[in-house]
Amino acid sequence: MRVLVIAAHPDDEVLGAGATVSALSQQGALVQIHILAEGVSLRHSGVTLEEARERCRAAAKKLGANEVSFGGMATDGRLLADLPQRQVVDSVNQVLRGTAAEIVFTHHPGDIHADHRSVAQAVGYGTRILGAGSVRQVLHFEVLSSTEQQTGLVAPFTPNVFYDVTGHVEAKCRALAAYPYEVYEPPHPRSLTAVRTLASYRGTQVGVVAAEAFMTGRELRGPLAARLDGVDVR
Repeated sequence: MRVLVIAAHPDDEVLGAGATVSALSQQGALVQIHILAEGVSLRHSGVTLEEARERCRAAAKKLGANEVSFGGMATDGRLLADLPQRQVVDSVNQVLRGTAAEIVFTHHPGDIHADHRSVAQAVGYGTRILGAGSVRQVLHFEVLSSTEQQTGLVAPFTPNVFYDVTGHVEAKCRALAAYPYEVYEPPHPRSLTAVRTLASYRGTQVGVVAAEAFMTGRELRGPLAARLDGVDVR
């Protein structure tokens, strides 16, 4: 199985789906992480583009991901959301065509961060006709300090897909630690305590020790054999 994680900035991929990447990688899935914009010039003075990329590669290694790629967008200090939508869509389409991924994890379209919404919309556009490509499922993740900060009046995050990540939360924490300038002390939502707490809470929602939660964006299923009253229905 090929999996693609499309995120706006380094650390989003870990916060959104880090433990799931670790679990899927351990099960033999081929996972590629694609970061559209490093964003360091806007958020962190003194952090170079190459340093941000190296930290991203280090985080991916801790999760067991096979490949990390970069879109190199918005390197002039602008937000992704400031770019023409077509430019973001074209960049997403390019990576979608090049990976042959079956599952795509990306941002939630109701996120408070404009860049996150821009990426979610671009992925939605690029996967709008699932039958025309390899993607069969699009899942939207939550990013602590961002997704939960949006008011419930705007596309609330109400998860309907949960991955059991029992035993993989610490890998997520180790990967997040590769970005020391992105981790804060509790009670900040982007703390290791918050990461563990959220995983535990999502786990209680589905009866496992720890889980990561997602919302289905799109899904295409093939015909499945089912037995109904002893009759094989196809």
